Amino acid sequence: MDIQYLRTITAVLQTKSFSKAATALNVTQSAVSHRVKYLEDHFGCKLIDRSGAELVPTEAGQRLMKKAEQIIHLEDELEEDLSKSELARKFSICSTVSFGINHLPSILNKFFIYRTEGVDLKILIQPPRQLLEGLRNDLYDIAVIEHKDGIDFTGLRTFDLPEDELVFISHSQAELDAQHSPLAWLLNNIIITRVEGCSCRDILSSNLQKCSLQLTDFKNNVVCDDLRLTINSVLAGRGIAFVSRALVKDYVEKGLLYEYQVDGFQHRRKVTVIFKPNKAADVNVQFFLDLLLELVGT
Repeated sequence: MDIQYLRTITAVLQTKSFSKAATALNVTQSAVSHRVKYLEDHFGCKLIDRSGAELVPTEAGQRLMKKAEQIIHLEDELEEDLSKSELARKFSICSTVSFGINHLPSILNKFFIYRTEGVDLKILIQPPRQLLEGLRNDLYDIAVIEHKDGIDFTGLRTFDLPEDELVFISHSQAELDAQHSPLAWLLNNIIITRVEGCSCRDILSSNLQKCSLQLTDFKNNVVCDDLRLTINSVLAGRGIAFVSRALVKDYVEKGLLYEYQVDGFQHRRKVTVIFKPNKAADVNVQFFLDLLLELVGT
C-alpha cells in the first residue's frame, strides 16, 4: 500500500476537511477522495463519519489513524536517518513552478555535467507555503521562491534575484479602444488560474480587490495547476491567464499570444533564494548558487 494513502487520510482527519487536506498535500480534492475511498474499499469498512458538520473518524478510522501515524513516523525517521548517512550524499533543490520551468533546466544542465557523480539529486516543484515548510523541515537544501511581499524568512539565509513580471495573456487581440485599458475586455473572458496559495493567483486576487472585483467577475474561472496546460489552453483560445512573462515571451514575439497589463495592478513579484544558515558551506549549495548567479547575471 502506498504510504501517501495513509498520509492522506491522516491529513483529512487532522484538518476535518477534504479540501483543506488537498491544499496541505498539494493534490486535488478528487485525489484525496479517491485515496480515502480506496482505503475504505481495501479494509471493507467506513473510516470517516461524514454525517456531522465536521469529518470525524469512525471507530475503525481511529484504529487506522493510530497505526498510520506510527507508520508515517517510522518512515520519516528512516528518511531522516538515511539522509544523514555520508553514503547517501543527498542534495535537494526546490522551486516554485515558473522559476522551475524558466530557469532550472539551464542550471541543472551544468549541474548534471559537473556535480552529479556520487550525488543523489532530488528536484521538486512546490507552491510557496509547502516550499517554505519543507525547507524549514530540512526536506530541501536550497530553494528559489517567487512570492508576494510579506513572506516570513526568519532564521533563513536569503538574497533577492531580479523580480519576475506577470502579464495577462490571450490568444486574441483586445479591441483597439480597450488595448490601453483592457480590464473590462479581460473580464469578458474565462480566466484560467492556479490553485490558492500560488503567488500569481494571490497577486491577481489582490489586484482585483483594488477595483472591488473578484475572480467570479470573469466570464468563468477555471483552476488548473499545470502551467504548460494553461498556456496550451490559452493558445487554443480557451481563455486567458495571468502568468510570468518569461514563460510566454517566445509566443508573444511570434504573434501567437498577446500580453496585457492593467494600470494600477501589481505586475511584479519578488524572487528569493533561501537556505538554512547551516547549509551555507555545503559544496553543492555553493555550486548551485554560482550557476544561479551566472544565469541571472546578479
